[in-house]
Amino acid sequence: MKKNEIKVKELSLAIRRQIVKAQKNEVTEYHIYKRLARDSNNKKQKNILNSIAEDELRHYKVWMKYSGKEVEPNQWDLFKFYWLIRLFGIGYGLRKMEMGERRAKINYSEIGKFVPEALKLSKEESLHEQEIFKMLESKRLK
Repeated sequence: MKKNEIKVKELSLAIRRQIVKAQKNEVTEYHIYKRLARDSNNKKQKNILNSIAEDELRHYKVWMKYSGKEVEPNQWDLFKFYWLIRLFGIGYGLRKMEMGERRAKINYSEIGKFVPEALKLSKEESLHEQEIFKMLESKRLK
């Protein structure tokens, strides 16, 4: 074991629960972004969404190291965001998803006190938010 590596058993139950919650959020968002990318006709938008999806999957795998288990995506969120986007547009749906990203960032900050790798993931989540904002702004300008 590396010097800075955290043992899962050393984490409190509350932190382990937060990790599983973050892991579930990441795998759910992976599936949402992948589906949006698949349905997009805009090549640039498709690339951005696929890139974010792959980051979300990587984040899921990081959390899996600490939780020690696989989790399923939140089926309700998959359904909800897909239909929000279908009914009200990608801009509206992605903004609603980003509210979840902001909540996750707070979660990552708390976990980061015990798992330093979480702070890197938090920064990447902020970059996702910026990428989505730019994508939506460029779409709005057109």
